[in-house]
Amino acid sequence: MKRHLFRPMAVACIITAVLAATGCAPSAKIPVLRPAEVNLKGANKVAIGTARGRGGREVADLLTSKLFATGKFEVLDRDNLGRLMEEHKLNLSGVVDQDTAVELGKFIGAAVLATVNVSTYNFTRSDSYGEVWKDKEGKSHRTYYKKGKATVTATFKITSLTSGKILAVKTITKEKSDKNSATDVWPESPDRTRLLGIATNATVDRFIKMIAPYTEYVTVKFAKNDKKVPEMEQGVNFAKAGLWDKALERFQTAVKNHPSHAGAWWNLGLAYEYTNQFTEAIDAFGRANTIKSCPKCLQEINNVKRRESERKKLADQGAL
Repeated sequence: MKRHLFRPMAVACIITAVLAATGCAPSAKIPVLRPAEVNLKGANKVAIGTARGRGGREVADLLTSKLFATGKFEVLDRDNLGRLMEEHKLNLSGVVDQDTAVELGKFIGAAVLATVNVSTYNFTRSDSYGEVWKDKEGKSHRTYYKKGKATVTATFKITSLTSGKILAVKTITKEKSDKNSATDVWPESPDRTRLLGIATNATVDRFIKMIAPYTEYVTVKFAKNDKKVPEMEQGVNFAKAGLWDKALERFQTAVKNHPSHAGAWWNLGLAYEYTNQFTEAIDAFGRANTIKSCPKCLQEINNVKRRESERKKLADQGAL
């Protein structure tokens, strides 16, 4: 019996040893600045206008705090906006009118007005239970479930207070679900407030990405380390620490010493890409593909072109 058990265990050990020896391709998560979908360059203030619908107050308050957190805008909340409009005898509900918007802009300066209409702010709950099952002692049991789902739909509108023109309109829907279970008794219901809060947060976050540059973390996958090319691992370690300039130097040395190593060229391409040297990055990925057919190199070239386009948008938005 022991002899038969040994064989699969031995195979497992061998597989583990092989995997440990070959290793996995190293990777790193790095921050990438993405441009806003709508260019609000020149508008340094955002006035928070009307917030209609059930949940409108919650959405508007969260929008105010998140806009402030971007550091890109001076934010005029609804209370201050209301006082300002009252002083100048302007009707808040009429701000969407082009003439009224321009009139308000005279007092606020270069700004945009953000309004929100919440059409859905719901929480639904459903109860269910499973089939009867037996434990090891033969006792019968049943599992009970309570599921909760929060749904938030909001339409955001951005109006220029310089021209009175509508710059952007976006309807966003976000959902968040949760389920609790218990044996032989009904569990507690999922937390309504928490789920609505998460859905509201996701809705506002999506809108913020429309009007303000944002940071997104992406996973960068390097070529497998090669003991014959120590500069590759050295460069990866620098990249993981965020020292891309030093990583670039090591990868340049790697391709200089090993010009036919596709992995070294791949890593060099990544270093060029994430130091915003896009022409050089495309050339490096092309060299890697020439040495060894590399579909991912061609895909990465498209990613480089996308990043180059995004950098131009970021510059135009005054984010660089």
